[in-house]
Amino acid sequence: MPRDYYEILGVSKDAETDEIKKAYRKLARENHPDVSSEPKEVAEEKFKEISEAYEVLSDEGKRKTYDQYGHAGVNQQFSGGRGFSWEDFSHFDDLRDMFGGQGGSIFDMFFGGSSRRPKNAPAQGESLRYDVRLSLKEVLEGREEDIQVPKTSSCPDCRGTGGKDGKVEKCDQCGGAGQVQVVRNSPFGRIASVSDCPKCNGSGKTFKERCVKCRGSGRISKTSTVSVTIPKGIEDGTRLRIQGEGDAGYNGGPAGDLYVIIQVKDDKRFEREGINLWAEMFTTYPRLVLGGTEEVTTLEGETAKVTIPPGTQVDAVLRIPGKGLPKFRGTARGDLFLRVKINVPTRPSEEDKELLRKLDDKAGSSKRPKSFFKK
Repeated sequence: MPRDYYEILGVSKDAETDEIKKAYRKLARENHPDVSSEPKEVAEEKFKEISEAYEVLSDEGKRKTYDQYGHAGVNQQFSGGRGFSWEDFSHFDDLRDMFGGQGGSIFDMFFGGSSRRPKNAPAQGESLRYDVRLSLKEVLEGREEDIQVPKTSSCPDCRGTGGKDGKVEKCDQCGGAGQVQVVRNSPFGRIASVSDCPKCNGSGKTFKERCVKCRGSGRISKTSTVSVTIPKGIEDGTRLRIQGEGDAGYNGGPAGDLYVIIQVKDDKRFEREGINLWAEMFTTYPRLVLGGTEEVTTLEGETAKVTIPPGTQVDAVLRIPGKGLPKFRGTARGDLFLRVKINVPTRPSEEDKELLRKLDDKAGSSKRPKSFFKK
């Protein structure tokens, strides 16, 4: 038995039209097959169920019939009693608004029909991706790079028309519309359908001779040099969009975009935490006890002196201000944090051993705490 339309949209039976529309738009966005985590068949069926509920409840006449007679009433009212078909849905303009002009593609997805946008309409070319790997030092300094991008471009010989020397003419079969209408008889009457023109393949144009360079496609493959500016402090995974550097458009449409994806390589010396850097600093036991200084190398390759306060413990953290990474598209700069470690000799000399034994005896005899049991 079909589910109640009000239950599907999650609204009450006295809900206003605006409330119904708001609920539908929310559910449609969450359950669109392109974003749903469910299997494609399940997602498509659920999306059709939501659309069917909205189709009825958003229309005053259909809703009144449904409230009075239930599913039987609306199934008898539409499509000759066969239940809903794609011809009954009238809210694809809502879908087009919600999904950025893609109402036609949703129409294709569920009902196998042709897109509302004809093939001869201008369309943007495909976007491209290019990965760039950076070191931490390049993140610190920023980078200018010329990259080689394989892509399609409009054919210069035919100016993207596909005809020799750019000469094309209107298709005589579809009159330049790119689509033809076919009418056929069926048990339910005469049914008209629209499909792409078979002669011009939906372009609306034909040519007597095809362009030799692009073989009639209007596009050629080439490798272009694109200059990319990578800002300082950029994060791993950042996408830089370079407009118009993707594949060539169709029928005079704009070119797609190029997305440069940033990948930051691991560094053996430093660990990144936002705009801050972390590293280990090794020192000696006497310097931890008495205090002293150590020299460390920063990300820039400079030498910095670090003061070790007396009584510093192993794994304590010392900070060098302003020696981290710059903030992405900002002016601030992070710090360098140093985790204190101690150098333990693996092969001490006999003299070292004797000194360490004396130190251990003197330092430990008077300050060694009593055990819990002796207390």
